[in-house]
Amino acid sequence: MKVPQFYVTVALGAICLVLSIVSLLLSKSNQTLQAQYQAQQDEINRGNATLQVGQNVLRDMAELSVKNDKIKEVLKNNGYNVTVNASATPSPSPAK
Repeated sequence: MKVPQFYVTVALGAICLVLSIVSLLLSKSNQTLQAQYQAQQDEINRGNATLQVGQNVLRDMAELSVKNDKIKEVLKNNGYNVTVNASATPSPSPAK
């Protein structure tokens, strides 16, 4: 092997080493970002579940308020007016 070929080979080896290190660093950074995004998605999913529970509780309270004036008063104090429809189940509607 001649001297110029040796230097080219060493340079290419060094470039491969540097690119490998850069690839590892970018991979680690990507894993960190994925973990952050997964944590955010988990938080959003928990919020959606809480919202569904809250809506179900409010719907059940609206159904009970038809028979119980105290519950109807609590809903009214919190801005919900309950109307009774003969064809549909009672559902709370926010007061305007």
